[in-house]
Amino acid sequence: MFRKFLFLLFLLFFSLNSFAEKLIIEPDAGRAPFLNAIQNASTSIGMVMYGLTDESFIDALTRAKDHGKNVTILLEPAPYKSENENNRAIRQLRDENINLEWPDKSFKLVHQKTFIFDQQKVIVMTFNLTHSSFKQERNFALVLTDPAEIQEIVKVFHADCAHEDTDVSNPHLIWSPDNSREKIISFIQSAKSEIKIYAQDVTDYKIIGELAKAARSGVEVKILLSASPEKLHSRKFAFLKKSGVIIQSSRHYYIHAKVMIVDQRQAILGSINFTAPSLDSNRELSVLTEDANVVNQLNSTFENDWHDTQSLVKWKSEMRPMMRLLRQIKYFYRGD
Repeated sequence: MFRKFLFLLFLLFFSLNSFAEKLIIEPDAGRAPFLNAIQNASTSIGMVMYGLTDESFIDALTRAKDHGKNVTILLEPAPYKSENENNRAIRQLRDENINLEWPDKSFKLVHQKTFIFDQQKVIVMTFNLTHSSFKQERNFALVLTDPAEIQEIVKVFHADCAHEDTDVSNPHLIWSPDNSREKIISFIQSAKSEIKIYAQDVTDYKIIGELAKAARSGVEVKILLSASPEKLHSRKFAFLKKSGVIIQSSRHYYIHAKVMIVDQRQAILGSINFTAPSLDSNRELSVLTEDANVVNQLNSTFENDWHDTQSLVKWKSEMRPMMRLLRQIKYFYRGD
């Protein structure tokens, strides 16, 4: 009986840890985790991508195809305001006879950023495969191994490549335009104490309204982005600040991540921006994670980035009198 109990305990422990997710933090990790995953794939690689300009990934995918792996890429042909960005990659992929698929016209854009390896491992990313993604952009990727999540992502990938409709139901997967607005609003409403957000921008009025409502109810809401001073003083941000939302603009990183952390226990991470087109018109994918290690890493990284931003603001404020004095000294000794 005792041995049976130990065996069941072992199975429980194994089941709780066998599907543990792994967080990749950029630009710290660089290209290596993804290039290694491409190289180590056994039979197949599927990829959905918005921007593809980094030659190291095109070369890696080409080598994978040359080594007999089935490579299929669903690529956005004309990224917004950068319609020709992917042209070189398209030519190279076609020259190498790699299976290149185009998105269905029902989507305004395919903005999803996902790798599928051997239909057994998936990496969901916040970034494109471009040179800038691995320089000074703050981004993240999440490695998934849960069979139920992978099964749905693979199913949607094949349906999108075939321009076919399919249903989605996994509680941890957030799809645009299928259910992202509903799930993200529900996620905001679930917050009890705090919401931390990495965002390129926040422009959707319903999302803005929910964040303002959360702040007014006593939830601490922090948004870290890379907005210009003009944007920071726009009406939408003025409304959020008036509601109690704290907004900082990073000067160390360009914030390209799309992440929301609630109560240090759950997080959303993926390609979905907090904008109406991203929620309602594009093909997008984000993941809701409750993995304690992942959420802790996201929270710690956010706090470090937030502190660096505040330190920079404080340093500039403290240095202002010194800079004025130096300008006066320079003027005094100019000699004219």
